[in-house]
Amino acid sequence: MAFPWIASGNFDTTTATPFGWDSEQDTGSRLDVPHYSELARFPWSECAPWRGAYCMRIQMGDTNDHTLTEGDIDIADAATAFASFYLYLAPDVIASADDVWNIFEFQQAAGTREAVCGLRITAATDAVEIGIGDGIAVTDYSAAALEKNRWYHVEIGMLVSTAGVGTLTLYVDGVSVVALTTLTNAAAVGTGVLGTQDTLSTTTGTLLFDQFIFDDLRVYPARERFPTQHIITASGHVFVGPGMVDTAALLSTTSGNIMRLYDTDTGSVLAAQDFVAELDLAAHTSIEGPLRFLRGCFAQLTGTNPRGQVIVSRTQGPRYYSAWGMRHYGLTRKDRVGNV
Repeated sequence: MAFPWIASGNFDTTTATPFGWDSEQDTGSRLDVPHYSELARFPWSECAPWRGAYCMRIQMGDTNDHTLTEGDIDIADAATAFASFYLYLAPDVIASADDVWNIFEFQQAAGTREAVCGLRITAATDAVEIGIGDGIAVTDYSAAALEKNRWYHVEIGMLVSTAGVGTLTLYVDGVSVVALTTLTNAAAVGTGVLGTQDTLSTTTGTLLFDQFIFDDLRVYPARERFPTQHIITASGHVFVGPGMVDTAALLSTTSGNIMRLYDTDTGSVLAAQDFVAELDLAAHTSIEGPLRFLRGCFAQLTGTNPRGQVIVSRTQGPRYYSAWGMRHYGLTRKDRVGNV
């Protein structure tokens, strides 16, 4: 999916269908990738992508599976790896009956579930808890319920063992909250599944997912949600709204790798009039700014395992530097290309 992680995904619309993953299951059409201007219409202050212009959304309310599957998520016997993503629970997540459902699964290549991460909602209070389980369902939960209207960093570390010494650990915002030991896995992990499975129709509301990473080392939460320095490993938005780029550089050295910067807030519209700069090995691999972007900086990477760096300035106002700024800018977008 992307370098340097074993697999990663930012859910941008420019990535290959479906959104850079191998396959999608979405009977009932409740999984989509909304633009930030659409999310801005919701009256929830944090209802914006964790980073960039798009994220994955699931609007719960039926019993169908709404998932993305990726075969690059694999763990050999006696090996350890980590799956990481950001999770947002909207204030409208409620239930009229107690419910437990999975949001991420480590599976064998043939599809058998080896370990899961999931959520539990209590109808009487609408409290949502997160937990993990050895096998097909969650068995152990964090002691504290998740707050709504905020993003969480979720990370699941798994040691696969067919000899009965496997482990499974859940981290929330970098802190271990649940750990299981002496797990016996029937086989190595050969695929990963992200999204909602086994929900009841009585559970409704919106979940957002963003910035998925799978690697053989701990990922940890990002130190900043809106950093000034970005290492780009896949095409996507560096920032949204007016801003300045101080420096851009192509870091990879493979022939044919190119990084292009566009002044746009929609990844599906890369028109000639939006083109700002191009970096490649044949010409120049870095450029000094300031480069001014009015609608947002979109970085397009092409070639084999390309990688780039973009350093932005904080001096041009609060547009992209906070969720409130993104929401305000999204609500004021009028007659722009790609408006929703």
